[in-house]
Amino acid sequence: MLSLGQHKLSPTSVRYSKENRWSTIECIGKIPSLQNIGQGTENIDLEGVIYFHNLNDFNRLKSMKEAEKNQEPSILVDNLGNVLGRFVIVRLEEKQTSYFPCGLPKKVEFSLSLRSYV
Repeated sequence: MLSLGQHKLSPTSVRYSKENRWSTIECIGKIPSLQNIGQGTENIDLEGVIYFHNLNDFNRLKSMKEAEKNQEPSILVDNLGNVLGRFVIVRLEEKQTSYFPCGLPKKVEFSLSLRSYV
């Protein structure tokens, strides 16, 4: 379970990556050396499923889309209460499957890409 601002997420998979930035320094007559120039960005990719049982579930997906559109950073907290930092939604994809007779989806699979915001 994760919390991104007001959004509660129960992802089925989480992928985390963090890059370290290195610069190559060319040296005459020697092999190039590396110098660490600081930390890069943290990226978190989440995949999950939302099963729609009531209208609040539809509003949940809609508010995630609005958060992506507004491009505002939110605090990410894990299930143990650890604050992981401020993150922005850089990509939100959804796949609707299985529909109610009225045309609304019963199930939406989503993937969410987050990037750290400093």
